Amino acid sequence: MRATYREVDRGTRVVEGVEVRVTELVWSDGGTSFEVHRVDTGEDLTEAECFDQLPTDDQIAALLVPRAPVDWFACPGCGAVFTDDDGDLYVDHVRDCDLVDGAGNPLPAQQ
Repeated sequence: MRATYREVDRGTRVVEGVEVRVTELVWSDGGTSFEVHRVDTGEDLTEAECFDQLPTDDQIAALLVPRAPVDWFACPGCGAVFTDDDGDLYVDHVRDCDLVDGAGNPLPAQQ
């Protein structure tokens, strides 16, 4: 993991009615990335993945769309559906499913 040696405040802007702050991270190897945080809550909108270039308003707007939590899983091979009530049974199912390889990828159709 690289260590940040400098953060550059790129200011705030209002996107979709939400004030956000953009911060440029300058890495010790010379690389850069950009984080976006909500000003009102401090939530890091780029926690999963930062931007490589200064984000546009459209890119930031896409981060503001609420995402519903996933409470189900469908096997990529056979389509069997598991809900949160099933615990982690899907792990064993995907491992043992004849239509999925050991990594959880669907097998190509047999001809």
